[in-house]
Amino acid sequence: MDSALTPTYFTALHDEAFSLLVESRDYIARVRAQREQRSLDQSGYLDVTLETMRLTTRLTQVMAWILAQRAVHSEELTPEEGASRAYQLSGQAVCLDNVSGQAGHLPEELRELLQRSYQLYQRVSRLEAQINGRMAAPEGTPERQPSDGTPYLRPVTTSDQNPRTAY
Repeated sequence: MDSALTPTYFTALHDEAFSLLVESRDYIARVRAQREQRSLDQSGYLDVTLETMRLTTRLTQVMAWILAQRAVHSEELTPEEGASRAYQLSGQAVCLDNVSGQAGHLPEELRELLQRSYQLYQRVSRLEAQINGRMAAPEGTPERQPSDGTPYLRPVTTSDQNPRTAY
């Protein structure tokens, strides 16, 4: 895929998710090493393991969604296929639970990774809803206009692009 044609927001989102994924991988490797050295007690290790699973679930869902959107952009998938159930974010029950990840007994680094992954998952979820909403809008639906009939200037932000033409 020609990186010059990739929408900036998907590239930035991909880079952020990938960076967080690498940080998480390194953190998990350190936790495993600590466990092997027996420097973590059993209950603490179980809590950390549960939350690292939540972390990896969020990041896996986000990366899969981003890669599907990149496939749409490169015309490997149609916009309709990219918005289909097969490529939607899933695991909301696990991924949107942010209460347990803020428990004070978890290591600070893990809490930070959990919070960042939660915020990333929420952003991607909102973006997905926006794309799906635009895909569901009837063809030819006019742009919003103020009550006085004066048309708005077309926004230049990527969040207002039509997914049919944004890819």
